[in-house]
Amino acid sequence: MSRTIVLYITLFMLLAAPAAGADYRYPYNDPYKATVYGTPPDKMYRVEKPVEPKLRSIKVEDRDVPEVLSHEREMFYTTATHKDAAPLIFIVAGTGAEHDSAKMRFLTQVFHQAGFHVVALSSPTHMNFLVSVSEHGAAGYVPFDVADLYRVMQWIKDDLTDEIEVTDYYVTGYSLGAMHAAFLAHKDSEQGDFNFKKALMINPPVSLYHSVKRLDSWLTPENLGDVSVHDEIERIIEKFSVYYELADVTDLDDNFLYEMVTHVELQNTDLRALIGVDFRVSSSSMIFASDICLKAEYVVPPEAYPLKTGTPLLPYAEAAFDISFENYLEEYLLPYLQYLKPGLDRYTMMRQCSLYDIRSYLVETDKIVLIGNKDDVILNDHDLNFIDGVFGSRAHLYPSGGHCGNMMYPVFVEQMLSMVRPEGTTEAVEQ
Repeated sequence: MSRTIVLYITLFMLLAAPAAGADYRYPYNDPYKATVYGTPPDKMYRVEKPVEPKLRSIKVEDRDVPEVLSHEREMFYTTATHKDAAPLIFIVAGTGAEHDSAKMRFLTQVFHQAGFHVVALSSPTHMNFLVSVSEHGAAGYVPFDVADLYRVMQWIKDDLTDEIEVTDYYVTGYSLGAMHAAFLAHKDSEQGDFNFKKALMINPPVSLYHSVKRLDSWLTPENLGDVSVHDEIERIIEKFSVYYELADVTDLDDNFLYEMVTHVELQNTDLRALIGVDFRVSSSSMIFASDICLKAEYVVPPEAYPLKTGTPLLPYAEAAFDISFENYLEEYLLPYLQYLKPGLDRYTMMRQCSLYDIRSYLVETDKIVLIGNKDDVILNDHDLNFIDGVFGSRAHLYPSGGHCGNMMYPVFVEQMLSMVRPEGTTEAVEQ
């Protein structure tokens, strides 16, 4: 188990790497390598004067939180603000990511340097968000997740009112967080609590269902052949272990981790498996937390309750890891939604978790802008046609970069900021 944890930590750090440059010379043309390797440390965008974000929390009084998850009772988020009046941007993390994950810390610094007050939020699919504030206790259904986010953002807006002066509101997010940003803008167009100036989508999926189905497929015989997921993970860990034992390790920093992964010979099968495992770890944590909160008996059997602090949870975590997101949707989420919303069918659920559901809004508004890559591994040709047809010149797609692989590359960062930077705010410094 400890070796598996080391792999996960390594993956999370590498799947979240920062960027510098003028022309687009991102080093990886292979989308799988780009997604796993990210941006080389020496080519990352550097923030000139990083700030120390402030950790904050929200506690919902009288909320029923299972004892075994009591450490998640408060919802944590971070802010980075200015003394003077400035626009405020909410950043929503991608699937399973926390408010202070590597990608979120990077975006927080970049947007703060560009002159924004910043509020960084965990994904509604992260355990802490789900346990502490989710109204329905089950994540992955975009309308519910966006309603939770919007409510939390209203609370934060009220909390910050006497502390900072806000000129305008913006919203952004990467991966699933990008889809959430678009739906938040749509919701706000009806409710008007923020009147967002812009919503920036960074590497969004077009359809949540179709994207996760592709990620799930990389942990099946379709990609792995006769090798099981667990055997594949052990095999990759063994490769890293051999490199680690032979390396002259002086500091386990980003440079070492990058060197290790890029020097270990990984085939596309391995790279796809690593991306699939990263997603599966996030979704299994979400499934496990939801099952306990709702006592749904999907992963934890009824005789195991009540779960106490100190109860061995590894068997349940392993059981959750073996559940694909597609199975979670079919076996858990859809039946639960149909209990809450009688008459809801599978097709409607899937459509409500895609940009097709708000297509007319996305076509008509000029508030939504999009940045991403043509070789994003979670998109197919239909998705790219949708983006081109709906966003037109409001979308900026690079030829390579995979899924969020070039998000910390300087050219990408400069373009991203130019798409939302309001007049009068600070220019980002290019390295």
